[in-house]
Amino acid sequence: MENEWKTLGERRPLPLFQIPEAPRYRLERAPLVQALAQVRYPLIAALETLPGVAPLQEALREAFPYMEQERVQEVSLVIGPAGPAGGASDASVTWNLTNDAGTLVVIGAGSATLSAGTSYTTVEAFSDDFKLMLRALKSVGVPRCDRLGVRYLSMAAGLPGEDRSWRRWFKPELLGWAGSEAVADGVLETSVNQVMLRTPPTGDLAGPPADVQATVRHGAVPVGADVPGIPPLQVPDPSYLLDLDVYVAGHQPFDPEKILKQFEMFHGQIDRFFHWSLTQEGAEHFGIVH
Repeated sequence: MENEWKTLGERRPLPLFQIPEAPRYRLERAPLVQALAQVRYPLIAALETLPGVAPLQEALREAFPYMEQERVQEVSLVIGPAGPAGGASDASVTWNLTNDAGTLVVIGAGSATLSAGTSYTTVEAFSDDFKLMLRALKSVGVPRCDRLGVRYLSMAAGLPGEDRSWRRWFKPELLGWAGSEAVADGVLETSVNQVMLRTPPTGDLAGPPADVQATVRHGAVPVGADVPGIPPLQVPDPSYLLDLDVYVAGHQPFDPEKILKQFEMFHGQIDRFFHWSLTQEGAEHFGIVH
């Protein structure tokens, strides 16, 4: 899979990371396994029905011609004096719209998600699909965006073996002591770290009345581990995981053009961090081309 991680154009830097802006580049052997862009909005009950979702399907039919219904079981947990107890179990309905490439749009009563795995080619193409989804949601009367999130999940296989190759692909700051010579060869099973960041929105991102946040998860994961995603993923080989999620939760008008600009800036932060995370050997391993 040949993927491109390219900044669409940050007008003013979002101060999440104090690292240089990434140059335009592509990766011939990108470790990206899933890219997600999601908006959440006030519940629209009609979107759980076939007649209610029909206008959305029609608006997206040309790019996403296939639709399937999925029922998701949701179990509530009741906490009381006697301790945790299982509550009522409800099934919500979502609609999966796909195309021949495998790109997925998941529509629910309160959220819509664009997901690309092996179908991901360039951020421009992903952005075009996201724009199409946003405009379709606007056309059916979605009034407000309550949360916007952009997430890129990469998994680089290469934990086994004495060459310690994965430990040379990413900077020591990301590996920590678990990726150092302190750990004997072949014994490391899991080592996942999570860092959460928060900054007030500034510049061209000053629209949402809430802080911009980022969650960075990174570390070694064993074969068979389940990784949350849309759809969920299972680790096929022992791998190094780099999960970058930038998001803002705050009410704003559902304006596709403004939301798309925010997507571009969030992607720019993810792009910046991933480029910084690679060593020279890692850049060569993943086939970076500037």
